[in-house]
Amino acid sequence: MGQLQQRLQWDQDSGAILDADRRYVMLRADVLMGLFAGLPPAQRAQALDSLQASVRAHGGASARAYRAGGAAADAFLQVMAESAADLGWGIWRFESGDAAALTLAVRNSPFAMAASTRDRPVCHAITGMLEAVSALVAGEPRTFRETRCASMGAPCCVFLAQNE
Repeated sequence: MGQLQQRLQWDQDSGAILDADRRYVMLRADVLMGLFAGLPPAQRAQALDSLQASVRAHGGASARAYRAGGAAADAFLQVMAESAADLGWGIWRFESGDAAALTLAVRNSPFAMAASTRDRPVCHAITGMLEAVSALVAGEPRTFRETRCASMGAPCCVFLAQNE
């Protein structure tokens, strides 16, 4: 069990799941990904991009809170990997020569597993969180893209920094 799972408070009286002042919602992956599957391709791409931006901004607030303790980059990345597993976002493995070359491999992505479309990468939520995490590690924003996705038959999802 990771630190996030230990901190989560399930408040039955108010019907909320909280980590401090950050509220979480439990939602099945197929319900979320079904929303995207129901959209025409152009709108689907736009909606997935919006999810990525939202996770980068709002999920980034969680990442900033986790980083506030001042942990070294490697320790922070480990906390983020554990938090991803705690939330059901798969098994994350960061690979890095340095902060600018951060790479992420994700096994058992719920977004890929629940996607009904198989023509392109679908793990935009993970991409958004990786962008938020990378900015905290590198000290500047980076853009990432998913280069392999389990929804398309890859053994795991892989995310790399885009060349600017």
